[in-house]
Amino acid sequence: MLAAAWMAAAVLVGAAHPHLFFQTGDVAALRSAAAGTHREIASHITTLLSQHFNDPAPTPSDYDDPRFYGQDVCAWGFAYQLTGDARYAAQGALRLETYLGWSDWGFGEIAQLGEPDLNIGHFLLGVACAYDLLYEQLSGADRSAIAARLGTEAQRMYQGWSAAWYVDEYPQNHNWINSAGLGLAALALQGEDARAGNWLSLAQDNLAKVKLAIETIDDGTWHEGIRYQEYGIATSLPFWMALRAIGIDYTDMGILRGIGKMFLVSQIPDLPRQQILLHGDFTGWAGAGMMAILRFAAGRFQDAYAEAAAQRWLAAGARSNFVADMYHEMFEFLGYDPTVTGVDLLTVPLDTYLADLQTSVLHSSWSSGDLVLAFKAAPYGGRANFDRLMAGGAPGGHLDWGHDHNDDMSFWLWGSGTWLAPEAVGYDAGNNTSVSVDKRANMTAFHNGLLIDGNGELGDVRSSDTEWNNSWFYARDSQRLVAPTGTADYAVAGGRGAALYDSALGLSRWDRVVVLARKRYALVRDDIAASTAHTYDWICHFLDGASVDANSGWIQGLDRNGMYLGVRVISPAAWTATTGSQSANLTFLFDPDGAVSWVRVRPQLAAPAAQFLTALVPIATSGWASRVRVDALSDSDPGAGAVVAPGTGQEERWIFGRAGGDGYAAGDLALTTSLVGMAGRNGGAPSRALLVGPGKLSDRNGTREILSSRSASVIEADLQGDTLVVTGEGISDFHAYAPAATAVRVNRQPASAAIVDGVVIYPAPDAADGGSFIDGGAGLVDGGGGNLEDPPDGGGGVPVTVSGSGFPGGGWGCATGGAVVGVELLVLLAIASARRRRR
Repeated sequence: MLAAAWMAAAVLVGAAHPHLFFQTGDVAALRSAAAGTHREIASHITTLLSQHFNDPAPTPSDYDDPRFYGQDVCAWGFAYQLTGDARYAAQGALRLETYLGWSDWGFGEIAQLGEPDLNIGHFLLGVACAYDLLYEQLSGADRSAIAARLGTEAQRMYQGWSAAWYVDEYPQNHNWINSAGLGLAALALQGEDARAGNWLSLAQDNLAKVKLAIETIDDGTWHEGIRYQEYGIATSLPFWMALRAIGIDYTDMGILRGIGKMFLVSQIPDLPRQQILLHGDFTGWAGAGMMAILRFAAGRFQDAYAEAAAQRWLAAGARSNFVADMYHEMFEFLGYDPTVTGVDLLTVPLDTYLADLQTSVLHSSWSSGDLVLAFKAAPYGGRANFDRLMAGGAPGGHLDWGHDHNDDMSFWLWGSGTWLAPEAVGYDAGNNTSVSVDKRANMTAFHNGLLIDGNGELGDVRSSDTEWNNSWFYARDSQRLVAPTGTADYAVAGGRGAALYDSALGLSRWDRVVVLARKRYALVRDDIAASTAHTYDWICHFLDGASVDANSGWIQGLDRNGMYLGVRVISPAAWTATTGSQSANLTFLFDPDGAVSWVRVRPQLAAPAAQFLTALVPIATSGWASRVRVDALSDSDPGAGAVVAPGTGQEERWIFGRAGGDGYAAGDLALTTSLVGMAGRNGGAPSRALLVGPGKLSDRNGTREILSSRSASVIEADLQGDTLVVTGEGISDFHAYAPAATAVRVNRQPASAAIVDGVVIYPAPDAADGGSFIDGGAGLVDGGGGNLEDPPDGGGGVPVTVSGSGFPGGGWGCATGGAVVGVELLVLLAIASARRRRR
């Protein structure tokens, strides 16, 4: 990165200007980069600013947010260094001289809050930057006046630090930005102001604590939302970069190492400047600041994910024409390493788990038209800081979760070029008791979650947004039920959310499983149990309204781009629904009409337990009347599973178990041990099958094994012509019913397997091991040990008992890992036939 190369030899004490980001001797290299490898960034900065050469002096009302004044002036100083054009310097100097005449850089924040905050923090960052970059163009009198005022404001920040509300809230952008402003002012005035050493010491000590708090967030997420993450990091980054360039490096943090991949997988292929993750407070889509972070991360860590994300963002439209955003483009320029190439998206898995946010992102493809589903189940603050603070870990301090929303156990769905199931996006920072209920965007009702007797998750009502002033804080948690796992055609994720609610409700279980049938539809299944009867409301949002037809079991969600989201309510069998719309603060930044619609589905009768099972199907408006049919797998137990497209060549029969259970039976299917199973049919014959988790799936009321594996976290077996195509994760063994198969591939590689009585067995058994084969084809398949679990609460199915012992479907001794290349099934069929004759 240019900044690191140019500043390595900077001398702080009495250093000549410029020295924060590069020195005078480095300007030629900077301008060479501006004319070559960095031209696209540099030309945008200088061209945009050149349109403002004749602007008058700024006034305190030019920007609606005073923070932009600091960003603005910094950019002018950098444009001068890029070009040597004195007109850029003149505009920068005009701004600095004008700011000297403004008595309050805090714009009233000290009177309101008692101590300096973000307005002064931004002025410190911007003025320190501009002072360093424009020094040679300033008169002696201006240099002295600017240094004096910068010192006065820095000392004000320094003296107020210990009493500031954010002083020990290390996972908090106020803390980061204000200490960064103090630190950059110290670096700019080192050797000129005797107080600078104290300022720098405080800023560095604080940054060391910030690093402890956020370095373990290794998935690159931020609990407050992507835009807040962009703001906090991008604004503070100049101080972090300046320190690193002189050999004091705090930037090796998990949040920076992981941000490239997080942002890449969050980008919507149709609109890469929008992200599927809508968690937390929404203030618009990430922009120039995120580009600065991504380019820094790409260069700092040689991160191909970060560079790919940056390139996708750039290719999606024009850069910002907002002058204050040139601050971020300056640091994008300094962080950019043109030798880093973006990752090839074809090598990136479609499914990603972001561990700190406990969020799954499931894509169908990396191309336009992607159907992408995201699901979040986490505590406030993200997993690392929640656990750290609960354990009293370093650096201590507190967590302000006011920008977090009650979006845990919620999902978001995009497809066919439109938002299909968004949330009622909005902004409601801090406590919300001063805001009318219909504007509280952080409440559960604004998300795709669950209401119990009309109540949402803990934290819906916020008179305080700190961990220490809410006795329930550490009890409010959600956990991963199943890590996102996928195959060629399906992906699954899930969470457990019973602890998100007030314990007085007696909720003992809320397990949610989400399934993505790539490019086609999604399933959402909720399994709920409590000690007393409740009314449960299942919530889903749409862009433009909803029409309910309970008789057909469908809800027509109105979206854009010629699309509906059809919601087939499979369970409960009898339900009612209400509809409406919500409009919160800043909703218009997401949807120009400023409102998002919702539907709430409720079982007709209150009960202690309930199961919701819904199919979310994107449907063209012209195709609503001919939409796919979706039925319950069992009329007597509608929550147990679904049948999609029955009687067609694309029929898929789904069954759901319960984590930790032995199995479940419904309709004609039996599921042993696994969490989810699917049996696909074409003309009534098995054609495709799926298992989530080790276990077995059988049809014909449990008498015919369709698919089993003792090893796979997820496995799909798809008969394509005469080749059995097997995909998934952790596959060391399987049995798959595929009598027409003559060859097999496992995760794209030719594999050695055997076929016995229509069952493909992988890995192929040793021809001399004396093992037995399934014979005769129609007998009862050994189903493993024990009884299948009782029906899930709220269901009416009858469990079956399957006798036998050991792993479902038998087995062949120790499994081997990986695929053996090049042995066709026909050869092994002959071996198997010979062995049967010898028995």
